[in-house]
Amino acid sequence: MLTSTNTEPIVFKDLKKPLTFIFISSCCEYWGGSEELWSESARYLQKQGYTVHAFKNRVQRVQRIQELKADGIAVKNIAILFTLLYRFSFAIKLLSFLKKIQIFKYKNERHQLNILQPSLVIISQGDNYDGVEMAKVCLELNLPYIIISQKASDAVWPNSKKRQIMQDVYKKAKSSFFVSQHNLALTEAQLGYSLTNATVVRNPHRALIPAALPYPPTKNDCFQIACVARLWILDKGQDILLRVLAQDKWRNRNLHISFFGKGIDRDGLIDLSKLLELKNVSFPGFVNNIMDIWHHHQALIMPSRAEGLPIALVEAMMCGRPGIVTDVGGISEIVEDDITGFIATSPCFAEIDKVLERAWQRRYEWENIGKEASISIRKLIPPHPEQVFSDHLLQLCQS
Repeated sequence: MLTSTNTEPIVFKDLKKPLTFIFISSCCEYWGGSEELWSESARYLQKQGYTVHAFKNRVQRVQRIQELKADGIAVKNIAILFTLLYRFSFAIKLLSFLKKIQIFKYKNERHQLNILQPSLVIISQGDNYDGVEMAKVCLELNLPYIIISQKASDAVWPNSKKRQIMQDVYKKAKSSFFVSQHNLALTEAQLGYSLTNATVVRNPHRALIPAALPYPPTKNDCFQIACVARLWILDKGQDILLRVLAQDKWRNRNLHISFFGKGIDRDGLIDLSKLLELKNVSFPGFVNNIMDIWHHHQALIMPSRAEGLPIALVEAMMCGRPGIVTDVGGISEIVEDDITGFIATSPCFAEIDKVLERAWQRRYEWENIGKEASISIRKLIPPHPEQVFSDHLLQLCQS
């Protein structure tokens, strides 16, 4: 596990050529929590004077990408590139295409091509196998690469063809990084061998405060719980929570749950809440400033079916709010049941009902539980994970 909190940049003085980093995001969404580590690391390395390029899909419609460009990072759209990766079976066919779209600027000049040839390619995955085709390309081109996995799901395993590629590229990567020990162990199970070059790394977050926020008072003894996650039922499980809330006991309690976020299942979840005639839920949408949520909500709930290590949970704990969560991904690695939060044994109706009931019975203790969470999480998450990760990348360039 990366535990260093040293913020001094690593500088290599005896390099024959400047270090060049290429970050590739295989996430198919416009933007998500899985993008934070690579993008913040890219910005950090750029500020340290290294050459940084990035490739991602749908770059024209993402504000965060425009911010990267404003920082001087070259960002290119790879939507067409990934389409070709899925269609072609030989990486060599891709090479000629890459030259045509000028992934390597100054490709006709040998001197400048040598300068821009990447010292390291960082492939950032939303899951643990959606970017392995890009790793295979790096392997074919003899480019050094590392792999980041932001999630691994017990319920979703790669098919046999994908698994064969995974086995090859993970074994030959300079290193691989996971956001939780669970995700690392599950990936090893899916591969069928131990990853001796793997490390657990943490994600940056937006709750950069020295201590917990003041606990918000209840109005008319009504407790406000926030469900902060992408509105994507497959992973986030908001549909289970809505069905739990349809029980008479929850309808009659002084409780309101706000579903923050956006995603492809927003309309479906709103329609489900209408079908169930729920009056104690709302869908405020995406909020840019996470503090705006925790100034007014007493707890977090996440009925997730699959996770890596959710940034929303880290931020809630940093702000002094207990999490009511499921035992998936790395959640139990940072939450201690009944001490810093409440953990359901599985993401199903009965268990989420049980954990919410346990939490409800201790609702007047949430403030103290949240304080314990804020102390605990600061021992587990370094202040600037992107710097720790970037320094590790620099060390890999020397190995």
